[in-house]
Amino acid sequence: MNNLLKSEAIRHGDRLQIIASHRVQDLESDIKQFAQSEELNGFQRWIIDDLYEYSVPSLDFPVQSIILMAIAHPFYADVIFVRGGKEYQGKSLVRPYFEEADQYLKTFLKQHGYHAQSSNSLPLKRLGVQSGLSAYGRNNITYVDGLGSNFSLAAYFSDVPCEEDAWRNAVTAEMCHSCSICVDSCPTGAIRKDRFLIDNQRCLSAINEFPGDFPEWLPSSVHHTCYDCLRCQEKCPMNIGHTDKMDECIIFTEQETEMILQGTPVEHLPESAKQKMYNLGWKDWYEAIPRNIKALMNI
Repeated sequence: MNNLLKSEAIRHGDRLQIIASHRVQDLESDIKQFAQSEELNGFQRWIIDDLYEYSVPSLDFPVQSIILMAIAHPFYADVIFVRGGKEYQGKSLVRPYFEEADQYLKTFLKQHGYHAQSSNSLPLKRLGVQSGLSAYGRNNITYVDGLGSNFSLAAYFSDVPCEEDAWRNAVTAEMCHSCSICVDSCPTGAIRKDRFLIDNQRCLSAINEFPGDFPEWLPSSVHHTCYDCLRCQEKCPMNIGHTDKMDECIIFTEQETEMILQGTPVEHLPESAKQKMYNLGWKDWYEAIPRNIKALMNI
C-alpha cells in the first residue's frame, strides 16, 4: 500500500512519505535536544515551545502513521502592477494546490479502505527531513528529489500501516558540504557558514512577512518579491531544472494596484483582484503586501 500511495503522488507531480505515528515522540525529543544545543532568539524559541504539537490525536480510526506530502508548485510568478500609465514588475510565490492534493489523497485512501485526517501543528520541515522525504539545504530550506525546493508540505494522520521505517537524524544535503552559493547570494547576509540556523532577524523572507517599517540597515536594492525571498533558491544547484517552472504572469490594473497600495481590506477589493491574490498566496501576508509593493516600485 505504501508504494501505491507514493506512485499516486508521483502521478500528480508530488512526492509522499509514510512515517510510523510513534515517531512523533522521537521528533519531539530530537527538536528539544536541538533547542538545548543552539542559542535561540525569542521568535525561534516560540516556534519550538508553543507553535508545535507532538501528540497523536484520538480519531474515528486507529492512527498508525503520518502521511507527509510534498505538494509541487511553480517556482514563482511574474507580477506586473500598473500605476500612472507605467508598469512595475516584481515576483511572487504561488499558492500550492493543497485542495487538489487533499482530494486525490483521500479519494485514493477511501478506495482502499483507509482514512486520513490533516494535521496543522506538526513541525513539517523537520518531519520531512527525518522521514527521508527531503534534506536541508545550507539555507535551512528543504529540498526533495525531483522537485527541488518547489513544494509545500502537508501532513495527515492515517490508519495506513507504515511498511518501511526510513527514520533518520536530520541531515544537510551532501552537495551543501562543498557549496556556498546560497551564502554568497543572500542579499542580507542571513545565511551563515558557521551555524546551521540562519539569522532570521536578517532574513528578507521574515522581514517581508511582517508589517511595519523596514529596518534602517536594509538596502532598497534587495527588494524583488511581493513577499518572502527567492535569492538563495534561484542559484542553488539543487534547483537546476526547477527555477524555470513559472506560473503565468499576473497583472494588476491601475484600480487594483491603487487599492492595494492604500491597504484596502481584502473584502472590499474587486473580485478580480481577490482571485489574483488568492492564486499568489497573499492571504497570510496581506498586511505587509502594500509596503512591499511600494518598495518594489521605489515609491
